[in-house]
Amino acid sequence: MEVSALKSFSPCDDDVTFRDGLGDRLLLRDAHGRPAQECLLIRPELTSVPAFEFALNERLWLLEKFDNPAFLTVRNILRSPGRLASISLVHDLTGGTRLSEVLARSETGGRPITVGAAVFVLKELLDALADLHRQSGDLAHGAIAPERIVFADGRVCVADYALGPAIEQLRYSAERYWKELRVAVPSAAGGARFDRSVDVAQSALTAVAMFAGRPLRDAEHLGCLGDVLLSISVPQPIRSWLLRALHMDPRRVFVHAGEASQALTDAISETGLRLTPRDLDLQQSRSLRMAAPTPLAIKPAVPIRAKTAIVSKPATAAPLDVWRAHDVDPRVYHPVAEVTIRERKTMSATLRNFLLGAAIIALMAGAFTVAQFIPAPEWIFADTGVLVLESNPPGVKVSVNGEPQGVTPLTLKVESGLHEVELHGPGKPRIFKVHVTRGDRVAQYIEFPGR
Repeated sequence: MEVSALKSFSPCDDDVTFRDGLGDRLLLRDAHGRPAQECLLIRPELTSVPAFEFALNERLWLLEKFDNPAFLTVRNILRSPGRLASISLVHDLTGGTRLSEVLARSETGGRPITVGAAVFVLKELLDALADLHRQSGDLAHGAIAPERIVFADGRVCVADYALGPAIEQLRYSAERYWKELRVAVPSAAGGARFDRSVDVAQSALTAVAMFAGRPLRDAEHLGCLGDVLLSISVPQPIRSWLLRALHMDPRRVFVHAGEASQALTDAISETGLRLTPRDLDLQQSRSLRMAAPTPLAIKPAVPIRAKTAIVSKPATAAPLDVWRAHDVDPRVYHPVAEVTIRERKTMSATLRNFLLGAAIIALMAGAFTVAQFIPAPEWIFADTGVLVLESNPPGVKVSVNGEPQGVTPLTLKVESGLHEVELHGPGKPRIFKVHVTRGDRVAQYIEFPGR
């Protein structure tokens, strides 16, 4: 995971592909103006909360090794300085269509989403979340909604999977989370908690929107779904699954997505329902006919031929698939220099092997010489790590393994292994254990209630 700071980052409005309560989705272009990646430019109102960025960095650190094709993997973090610093999460260029757009078209007279297609999307979503929930660290998405589900290359892809803990730091009410961010959480004493069972509830709420064939309204959030549940027509086992997943009975909620997926499989078998992902292709075909040309449409690329100035055009231009409207023909990434190099005469195998051997010998000799004068980094042989402790409010007394260490904010060098940390702030002391590995840096942020 890379973190970059930009001196200037002012995207053009034409590069905005989608906008919701979390921020703008933008195309990032290379030096030649071609779309290269996509990013989520998070609203400054969210990142201005002090604990937001800290929680986001912690979650990205935990997800650094997580790479699943069902998720739009975050590749980079861009931080733009300014009066209100903005943060962007960069991922690979995928294109595709958001489920929220499909629901909006269905409501305005487009092809309705069948029960089989809706259950297919729900099952794919739960299976993807089950893989996330199997990771260590009690990981959860926290912000599942039609706005964060993308259909690309015939697959269901989940976006914005790292924002849950950061959004939790906003401390909104359940109604405000839904109205402003389209993040559904059950009302609970002491504030909303974005855990694995909430992921299941958010997935079920997304399924309710597909069964209803329209986006849900501001008043139709978790706990206020009576009318919309009465309006949908689904088999009874699927309805029973929905009622359990939506926390209608707090004593029987699904703990994680794996449990919910297995229960959904049993309900599908009981009803004999046939999952029809082909209906999603019909939605795709209809969106192709309804789409109007946009500045984001990329013309088909033409092959580059070396040593010729003649460019041949195809006889008939293939129709542009708007589900992949942001994809780029890979041929446009072949620079002329690369094509020219391919036509040069290749050097003999003997000379190539000689140069390769000489380069290896020179590299080894240089490394040996440098090692005589530059000592190895301390962390290679150290048995310690770094523990960073922050709190709100600051100035909280800290004890590690029973020994006083000072007050927050505090940076300590500790032995690798498990340590017990005790913070004496307002209210009850906070005691937790943290594992620090050799040469690693572990940060913890603790929020204390107001006096």
